[in-house]
Amino acid sequence: MTTNAKPGAADSAGHRKIQIADFRPLNKNTLRGFFSAMLPSGLVFHDLMLHERDDARWVGFPAREWTDKSGVKQYVRFIEFRDRETANRFRDEILTALDEHLKEAES
Repeated sequence: MTTNAKPGAADSAGHRKIQIADFRPLNKNTLRGFFSAMLPSGLVFHDLMLHERDDARWVGFPAREWTDKSGVKQYVRFIEFRDRETANRFRDEILTALDEHLKEAES
């Protein structure tokens, strides 16, 4: 991950922050770009995907593509959350960090 941030880097209020790096824009269907995210624990996710449609935004994880017997593309998830509430909280925190990263990149 190309960042000077240290795992567990703190914001001005002393809270540990998610660090975003390597945003690569790409507009295709709902896809708006790829990026990496380092969690305060030091865990790094590469090639996360930012998606948007209408007023909805979400984060996609890398997945393995395969073709079923009828020739239809399918995807196997590598990562999933135990429940919707946890997934939504993660999404919101990642999107907040991504918005801050993109705002800083513009200035």
